[in-house]
Amino acid sequence: MIDRISINAIAEEVSRALSYSRGGNEGAMVVTPLLYPGGARVVLRFQESEDGYFVSDLGAGRREADLMDGSTVFTRIAKAAAERFGVRFDSDMVFDIEVPREALVSAAIAVANASKEAVDHTAARISEKRAMDQRYELWSRLTVAFPQAHVEREVVVQGASSPWNFDAMIEIGGHASLFDLVVPHASSVHAAVSKFLDIKDLGEQSPVRVAVITDSENTPHLPLLGRTAKIIQLDAAIETFKRAA
Repeated sequence: MIDRISINAIAEEVSRALSYSRGGNEGAMVVTPLLYPGGARVVLRFQESEDGYFVSDLGAGRREADLMDGSTVFTRIAKAAAERFGVRFDSDMVFDIEVPREALVSAAIAVANASKEAVDHTAARISEKRAMDQRYELWSRLTVAFPQAHVEREVVVQGASSPWNFDAMIEIGGHASLFDLVVPHASSVHAAVSKFLDIKDLGEQSPVRVAVITDSENTPHLPLLGRTAKIIQLDAAIETFKRAA
């Protein structure tokens, strides 16, 4: 049995590892356990002011957004996030001012969470835009490759056990071909394998299945994906799209 003293000591050790502080010429810094999407920790700066304390994220949220080329999106999102947590945003930093000593903990929590949420939502918005841009590129290439066929966008197709969403479908000579974008993440590959396998289980009359990858070098489990669908690059030659269908 673990005695109470030991478990308390362990808890204290863990808490110190999760969050720690360090001093500096421009105020004290607290490294929180919160993480931005890029993996960096949310860091807060505490400075004394005439009527209390100034707590900010040092503009780290803004810098994280800049690294994603999302500065314009971040400005709008960060303002809303700051308002939601009851703090402020000045186009650079998320902060709170004139914080009394007894409210420092709640102010720190609010600033840290507002900064993280703003970056999280910015990353999600950028990801959505990138995905939409890639879909438009796919549809454009299919239209060029198959000028006589109708390119049906964002279709739902019934598999052997479930309906599945695909980015595009074309019909040539009475036979359908399904195209789906796969980004370089294991979750995207696994999702594609599931839907392609269920479509494959329809038998001889199942549509042709084409996985359109955006980054061949960094996409994991390509051999597994290739067992359920043909694989082509999004930027492949038009002739490659024609052969795949």
